[in-house]
Amino acid sequence: MVEDHLSAIRSGEEDAKRRIREAEVEAAAILAAAREEGERRLEQVRTEAAEHERALLAEANTRAGEKIAAMRADNERAFTALETAAGKNEELALEIINESFLKET
Repeated sequence: MVEDHLSAIRSGEEDAKRRIREAEVEAAAILAAAREEGERRLEQVRTEAAEHERALLAEANTRAGEKIAAMRADNERAFTALETAAGKNEELALEIINESFLKET
């Protein structure tokens, strides 16, 4: 009777050890799958971040180009206005010189 009891205990112990080994294998598989999924998601996020960065840089370059074009147009208008004013001042200066010369003669 004691021998039967010990045999049942040993059988239960062997069963428990087997179940522990199976659980360890299953846990390792779950951990490996989770690690792979995490690495896949991390790579996806890195790719999305790189694409977003490229899009932001492209947008910044476009805006900078537009701003430069607007500044060039403003400068061209300012130069044209200065040239016009300089021409008018030159005409005025010539008139003053002519008038001064005519008064002296």
